[in-house]
Amino acid sequence: MEVSDKLAMDFNTILCSHTLMLLLLISFSAYIYFRAKKSPLLYSYLSVEGIVALWMIAKIFKTLSPRVEMRWFFIIVQYLAIDSLGVCLLVFAYIYRKNKKPSKKQLILWSIPPALSFLVLVSNPLHMTFYSYFDIYKDRFGPAFYVAQSVHYLYLLTGILILSHSFTKQPGFRGKENLGNLFAVFVLLPLLGNVYYIAFKMNLLPWIFSFPVFDFTPIAASISLMLFVIPTLTFRFFDISPISLGRLYDIVPQGLIFVDTNLCLYGGNRTFYSMLHLGKKTVSILQLRQLSSDLDDESIKLLQNLTNNSTLYEVEIQLTDGRIIKVEKHPQKNGHFLLCFYDITEISRNRMLLTQQNKELEEKAGLLRNMADTTRDLAIARTKAQIAQNVHDILGHSLTVLIGTAELAADNDVPEATQKINQIEELLICSLNDLKNALLGKGMKWGETSLIKAIRHLKNENIQVDLQVHGKTYELTGEQTEAIYRLCQEGVTNAIKHGKAKTIYLILRFQPKQIEIFALDNGTGCQNINKNYGLTGIERRIQKLSGTINFTSDGESGFTIRATLPKQARD
Repeated sequence: MEVSDKLAMDFNTILCSHTLMLLLLISFSAYIYFRAKKSPLLYSYLSVEGIVALWMIAKIFKTLSPRVEMRWFFIIVQYLAIDSLGVCLLVFAYIYRKNKKPSKKQLILWSIPPALSFLVLVSNPLHMTFYSYFDIYKDRFGPAFYVAQSVHYLYLLTGILILSHSFTKQPGFRGKENLGNLFAVFVLLPLLGNVYYIAFKMNLLPWIFSFPVFDFTPIAASISLMLFVIPTLTFRFFDISPISLGRLYDIVPQGLIFVDTNLCLYGGNRTFYSMLHLGKKTVSILQLRQLSSDLDDESIKLLQNLTNNSTLYEVEIQLTDGRIIKVEKHPQKNGHFLLCFYDITEISRNRMLLTQQNKELEEKAGLLRNMADTTRDLAIARTKAQIAQNVHDILGHSLTVLIGTAELAADNDVPEATQKINQIEELLICSLNDLKNALLGKGMKWGETSLIKAIRHLKNENIQVDLQVHGKTYELTGEQTEAIYRLCQEGVTNAIKHGKAKTIYLILRFQPKQIEIFALDNGTGCQNINKNYGLTGIERRIQKLSGTINFTSDGESGFTIRATLPKQARD
């Protein structure tokens, strides 16, 4: 059959518009996938976009089909996408609203009506109630189509209502509900477009567009999906999993509220209202005095001074129940302020306790200084006595040996006498060195152990390694030396790689019966410690040598490794 110019133009319009929109949708989906955090919300959104893309692909191939059988096949593919779209949109809306995935039972129940609708379409050649007429270029809807379409509308409308309601609750639209409602309207585009197209097919409405007649619903759906997500990208919605920024804004432990140029409060989170026992009302700072029994006149004055003074960014207020609240001011671009309320009651109490303890420590430090002076005098006296004893021992031993050697030299021949005199010279030199050390108060020099030398080689440009050694050092067994070195090595590696630390302190405390090892960094730390391969390895090494080890961190002030090893005799 020859294709008329009008029909060819219709085909070109369908193919070009759907192909361009398909490429745009795929590009946009790829951008979202690679930029957003992988979460159930992201995958549910991409499933909706994937279904719409399948719908457009089926329409393109349906338009290009040269035979009625091939056209019917792509009609089936098209309605597979249409019947799946409602379920996928409902899943996306459910996760968007509830912050969790629906159960398997819910998915099965939601899938039953679309599945029945699809079966009616597939079996249409047997009853001709979905399409009452169908050929290569034309089709006419039957009564089953309108029933199936009602099911589609019910699913789409339910999903759209959930999305629209949740959309305006995003933190970026607080105080901008009209803008949020405007964006939410775009999710109605595919539904309205499909209603208009069906009304035209039923001769209820005229075709008002300048382009040829075709079902532009998937194009409208693609546009609405992309417009729906653009504001959520601005507020980084997809980067938060498994809960949204709005939920996080409400559950943070700090009270947050915005203040406009008229000193009116808006957009407060749940913590703020519960902290001051307020109802959720938009009030001014002056009205807080009447609405909250926790605030007195002095507190209100401090808050007013904070918002009016451009150089003041924080104050501390005391509530009537004794709590102490720190309020910080963060200016916004539009001239408004974000006020952050921190409950620092415990911190203030600890600060006062610390001040009192510091005072007591200063007093005790004075006593310790007096004791130190006395101890120093005793140490000097003991050192003098020790030096005298050393000089006596060195001279007594050396002179005795020298006399005996000289007598032997006198009784022997010249060659043997010369050898004895050389021995006397060597003994005199050694004795002189020992005598100098004794006069200078130097005892036996304890050299650095091989372990300490090895640890010093851990220093690098990425982190400052502070090695401290306490006690009288001694050589350890080979296994102990390696275990301690590996512990320090892992501590430095983790401090650089995970903790982003600037300094790590490695402390070796040599005691008579055991050695204690500490690795403490000043990095970010972690709330939950998951032992990696390195931590597990050093734990096994220490436990194998009958030692103990533990890892601690409060999530704010770094990471600490502490281990102990019993002293063992070297082989």
